[in-house]
Amino acid sequence: MRDKTLAALAYVLWIPSLYIVLTEKRRDEFVGFHGSQALVLWTGIFIVFFAVRFLVNLIWSFFYVPYLDVLEILTGTVLYGYALYCGYRCYQGLSFRIPN
Repeated sequence: MRDKTLAALAYVLWIPSLYIVLTEKRRDEFVGFHGSQALVLWTGIFIVFFAVRFLVNLIWSFFYVPYLDVLEILTGTVLYGYALYCGYRCYQGLSFRIPN
């Protein structure tokens, strides 16, 4: 597999980022940088998504708000869309930093 493809898949699928970080691929400058950055991105995605999910369930435990689950769906869609966008930019060979 080409290095650029592997680095782009790390943003899109999460498991390739673990593969990159845990193997010798991390020593390659381009792949290692994007693999570790993708792992940080996916960690943030999981934290934000489950925080929104927790808040929706917390609100629903006190009173029901119709269509509040749409917030979960929109959050997941936006976060995964950003991961796809980062994967696309990586596949083009661009080096970029994800804002903190």
